[in-house]
Amino acid sequence: MDIQNRLLQIGLTKREAEIYIALLQKKEFSAPELTKITTITRTKIYEILQNLVHKGICVENIKNGNKIYRAIAPKIALQNIITNYEQTIEQKKINFEQKQKVAIELKKKAAEAVEKELIILHNYNLNNIAPLDYIEVLTDLSHIRNRWEELQGAAKFEMLVFNKTPYSVSPEENIKDETSIIKKGITYKGIYEYCDIKGDIDWGQFIRMLSAYKAAGEKFKLIEKLPMKLAIIDEKITMLALNDPISMRPSITTMIINHPGFSLAQKKVFEAYWNDGVQMEDLKRSGKILNTS
Repeated sequence: MDIQNRLLQIGLTKREAEIYIALLQKKEFSAPELTKITTITRTKIYEILQNLVHKGICVENIKNGNKIYRAIAPKIALQNIITNYEQTIEQKKINFEQKQKVAIELKKKAAEAVEKELIILHNYNLNNIAPLDYIEVLTDLSHIRNRWEELQGAAKFEMLVFNKTPYSVSPEENIKDETSIIKKGITYKGIYEYCDIKGDIDWGQFIRMLSAYKAAGEKFKLIEKLPMKLAIIDEKITMLALNDPISMRPSITTMIINHPGFSLAQKKVFEAYWNDGVQMEDLKRSGKILNTS
């Protein structure tokens, strides 16, 4: 059985398998380059590449203003495919009867069978591929905004977010997208930093914003200070921005890490801060919120 058919057994579509195999053959590709060496048309290539990004099989970066794509190393990519399948079953609340267990085991065996062949293909270009090929680094505000909208729109079951200024997408702009994904049954939890909110007007705007998110279905808590901007999507993708280490001022430089292990570790961090957070009513009783009437 050839490599492409084994990837179909694991859960990729024929087109996804074809593109992933092509991506393994060079350090990086643009979408037009991929259309030249595959059977995929220009009208479909970006859609399929976004599917692969969300599944944790390739990463997208911006180079000289153009989108370029790199394959994630086979071992990590195969783990991501299996994890994605298991999460899909769990999300649909399918009972893990014998047939589901058998299906997962068959996919794992297929992954083991094809892993060596993919690694051999990958190793031809190993010296040309970055060792941290599951990490994106974005510095352009418009690119950060676009990737946030893509990741949020592709969420399947959970969004966990540390919210602090500066926002790459304003809360007013984000409310429509957030409402849409919550309606699909996705859990959305946010923790909001309030240390920089000063004066009656700022507090009034802050409270109105949170009221809108609460009406949309978001669960949230407040905390005086957060260590970073952070979003964890489906226990698989982490998006974060750290303060500049010299000035400690907020920075828009953003990393997107497509790695389930890292995301699960960051989820523990989120849960710790969630436990320390307070409800709006508690903050009002404490006297920390100024008079906004």
